[in-house]
Amino acid sequence: MTRFETKKLEARIIEKFGTQKAFCEAVGMAESTLSRYLSDGKDWKGSTLIAAIRLLQIPDEEVNDYFCIFIVVIQI
Repeated sequence: MTRFETKKLEARIIEKFGTQKAFCEAVGMAESTLSRYLSDGKDWKGSTLIAAIRLLQIPDEEVNDYFCIFIVVIQI
């Protein structure tokens, strides 16, 4: 399993919300789910990911600094 660094994301959560609990309440997820995202490498669901990016006010050009996102372009 690949482990991605989450310290920057964790710091942003605390910076913007004060606690992980407050962030989870704003996003609408359980703290255990956030824990799995941060420690177990669980993939973020699309709608949750979009909400997190918006609530954490992460600029588009910095999203990959916080989340490991792979974009596949298929040419036909």
